Amino acid sequence: MSHLLHFAAVMACCLAAVRPLARARWVRHMPRTALMLWQTIGVTFELSILGLLGTMVFAPDNQGLVPGLAQILSDPEAVSVRMSGLVFAGLTGLFVVVRLTAAALSIRHTRLTRRRHRHLLDLVTGTDASLPGVDILDHPAAAAYCLPGTDERIVITTGALQLLDHTQLTTVLAHERAHLRQRHDLVVLPLESWRRLLPKNPLLEEAIGAVHLLLEMSADDACRRRFPGTDLAAALARFSGSPHTLATPAGGLGVADTAVAARAERLLTPTRPGVRARLSALVLATLAVILLATPLSLFVLPV
Repeated sequence: MSHLLHFAAVMACCLAAVRPLARARWVRHMPRTALMLWQTIGVTFELSILGLLGTMVFAPDNQGLVPGLAQILSDPEAVSVRMSGLVFAGLTGLFVVVRLTAAALSIRHTRLTRRRHRHLLDLVTGTDASLPGVDILDHPAAAAYCLPGTDERIVITTGALQLLDHTQLTTVLAHERAHLRQRHDLVVLPLESWRRLLPKNPLLEEAIGAVHLLLEMSADDACRRRFPGTDLAAALARFSGSPHTLATPAGGLGVADTAVAARAERLLTPTRPGVRARLSALVLATLAVILLATPLSLFVLPV
């Protein structure tokens, strides 16, 4: 019973951490640290689900998950042990199948969407020798985005080319290349697969929105390490001030899709993380490590 309560408490802590972390102000100073915290929370939550299932099966034998599985291997002929193993295998298999199915459907949908869009781009886009590796879409609306994957693309419209000067265009392309290089599409994949299981869940949508903003800030920072942040901020301001914009297609990552004004302000007023921000990150990182260690330790300890 104690393990059940512990796993349930860990899951509750993971869920309770979503809104405070999504709305925290210190994350704008350390987006990569915040992304690691989000990933830790996600892994902990899923491990706790597995632990909860295992505890429900092995608690009558006063065993944790790992000792219970070890007994199944050492004494497979015992009826009670065999039944516990079958029940655990069934519950765990069901959870794993549901999660993997959701992930597979999400991956398949994203890949098909990107493939269709790449095929369309091959038909309607052109190239420019001064912009190697960039597809130019003849469209009056301003847009710049990338399509990750094996056949990655960076797309920019003629409207954006008319809107931006050379230095601004350089920073926008650097921003998109940072998305591709750091494989930001893989970071949001677990959350997108959960979205298939829990569509329109407010807490999940808030988490996805927060992670997308952190990914944009991370790409902004990668660009700022090579070019002045004022150039990218000016480009973002021009995108936001343009009367015509083109939405980024599904499966893509656009430079001007998320919190443009807040990101431009952050680029114009770069500040090093203060003591309070560092302390908040340290405290949350410590709590995240404790959360992650809890289900792992409960797998081994007896009930």
